[in-house]
This record gives sequence, C-alpha cells and structure tokens, in this order.
Amino acid sequence: MKKNIILILILLISFSCSRQEKFIRQSISEELKHYPEASLADVYKNFFQDAYGPAHIIPDTASAGAYLSEELTEPFWTDTLKWQVLGSSHDYYRINLMFVKEGILPRHVLLEGMVKSAPLARSPDIESWKKEWAGILRVIEQMRFDFPGFEADKKRIDEMLARGEVVMHHSSHYVDTYHPHYRIVHRSVFERWKNKYLKN
Repeated sequence: MKKNIILILILLISFSCSRQEKFIRQSISEELKHYPEASLADVYKNFFQDAYGPAHIIPDTASAGAYLSEELTEPFWTDTLKWQVLGSSHDYYRINLMFVKEGILPRHVLLEGMVKSAPLARSPDIESWKKEWAGILRVIEQMRFDFPGFEADKKRIDEMLARGEVVMHHSSHYVDTYHPHYRIVHRSVFERWKNKYLKN
C-alpha cells in the first residue's frame, strides 16, 4: 500500500513537472514568435512580470498616471500586438496602450485595473524566485535558442538575483526594434475587459 502511494506521488510530481515545462516552452515560443529579436533579458522580463505583476511601476496612482500620460505622447507605436499572456502561470497580460491612445480603453480604467492587479501577484520571495528562474533557464538552454548576448545577460541576471533584486528592463535592442507600449494587468481584470474594451 505504501509503495503504491509513493508511486502515485512520483507520477503526480512527474506529470506536474512535465506540464510546467510545457507551459514554459509555450511561453518562450510565443514571445519569440512575436518578438524574434528578443534577448534572454526580455524573456526573463516576461516571466518576472507574470510572477510579480505591476506593483513595481505603481508606487502610487499619481506617479503611475504621470508616467502613463508621458508615454502616451511618445512616437513610434509600431508594436501592433493587442495583448499577450505572460509566463507559465498566465496570471498576467500585457495590454497594448494603443487601446488607451485611441480612446477605446479609458485611461482611468487602465489605472484602476493596474491598482487592482498589483496585490494579486504571487510575488515569490527571492530564494523561491531564484529556483523558479533556474528551472526556466534550464528549459531555455534545452531549447537551444541563439539569443544575442546570452552569456552576458545570464551573468547579469545572476548578479542581480544575488543582490536580492528581481526587476529587469527590456534590452535596448528590444525597445529600439519593437517600441513596446503596454501595461500589465491580472487575468481577472483582462477577462472583465476583453468583451467590453478589447474586442478584435
């Protein structure tokens, strides 16, 4: 009886790991399908945002609003991807600010959605996040993508995590190539918006 229970547990763990790896692979493939010149730092940011949500960019609604207003005046809106599900947990979505710029999604609704989204993040502690990232990195290395500056980015991320820091910005090449303009919201907020504001 005890052996059967152990066997079942092993099978469940194995299934959970293979399922998680499948989701990681899917997320990386989706990122590179839309942004083929993304670097390891950009892929890290995808998974980081899914784990920690938008709290790091909204210290208060006034600051978040001012930053949003400034960004809406910027030129070069070439990224046409309307939204993007993030990470392997799919807890957060990137929403293209074009919806706000074109008056489809009201500015105040976006800011309220970000505020509501922030406390819903998993926000793992640093040691848990290091382990999670190590697992993601193993999958990335198995997939054998030829990321530009891979070793340098890998070292930079390791050093950042060793300092207890988790926030990373997009690579300059990514920004110059794709001109991303988005905010992230929790999937529960996205689902409420999808049929009302974010129709195809």
